[in-house]
Amino acid sequence: MKSQVLKIKAFALVLILGLSLSAFGLMEKEKRTFLETHKGSIWKYGEPSEGLTIYAQINKTEADPFKIWVYNVIDDCYMYEKMSESGTAEVLENKKNKVQVKIKENADEHGIFTMTINGNAMNVQLDSYEEGKLVKEENFVLNRSTDKVEDLVVCRN
Repeated sequence: MKSQVLKIKAFALVLILGLSLSAFGLMEKEKRTFLETHKGSIWKYGEPSEGLTIYAQINKTEADPFKIWVYNVIDDCYMYEKMSESGTAEVLENKKNKVQVKIKENADEHGIFTMTINGNAMNVQLDSYEEGKLVKEENFVLNRSTDKVEDLVVCRN
């Protein structure tokens, strides 16, 4: 009888520990930001045959939120930009399901990209501003890609 009670107590202890660790894991997932959750993922817009292809890779840090490759049809290569090197990106919001990044073109012009992911589609809203006024709103969708961006031919400067 005593061994039965010990087995029940041991089972209860294991169950409580398991539930606690599971709940802690869920809380940790809840705390993760958009950039942390989707780091390393590759997204693609268009095809080279259509004249416009863009690849975007999401990075984990706000200092370097993403990398971009844009197809240059004239030279048949991709222009590469790492946001941290250009110094133009500022993460305004980085929540679980949404990231918002401000990209400065110059002192008077900037764009705000708002990105959300739904399955294999990344919805992007671009609001363009000139002298502090909204001048254009655009929406487009990038699809999750398994293409290897390291294999892209990058244009020489």
